[in-house]
Amino acid sequence: MLSQFTWQEFLIATLVLTLVWYAGIILLFYRKEVNNFLSGKLDQKADPLTHRWKNKVEPLEQQSEDVSEDLLGKPKVPEGMCTVSMGKFGFAKDDIAKAQQIGLVPDVLQELKILFALLEKEDGNKKDFFNLMEVVREKYKQVGSNPNIGRINEFIIVHAPFHLTAEELENLWD
Repeated sequence: MLSQFTWQEFLIATLVLTLVWYAGIILLFYRKEVNNFLSGKLDQKADPLTHRWKNKVEPLEQQSEDVSEDLLGKPKVPEGMCTVSMGKFGFAKDDIAKAQQIGLVPDVLQELKILFALLEKEDGNKKDFFNLMEVVREKYKQVGSNPNIGRINEFIIVHAPFHLTAEELENLWD
């Protein structure tokens, strides 16, 4: 019996039944919206729902801005923890190490990075390096007496595109 129907007839019947189904759903559940659409009342908004409880509820009290506690009070900070400002945060053991972290040595290392980048870009040689180091030495005169001068010299040895002798490194900061 199904072999008597063609695909075209089957698809037309499916399309018609689908349209009838959706038309029934729309007319059943969206009758008000369809009537508004057909009468040209597109801009009307739906009536808000009534809230029976609205008149029986007290309005929320506004808290003042300086009170930030909730019902249970301020939370207790766990033992061993404290709140600090950004300036007091760091990983140094003492104030001297902290000053070295945020002070002279990192500034010199940053200058050296810029210097080596310039040497690489301009294809500089050892003579150019010493000329540029005179500017860095004048800018950071107190580096020669810093206890971390060895770390700075190690950085120079690792990043220099040429060989520097121990005597040249020693005379670099004098």
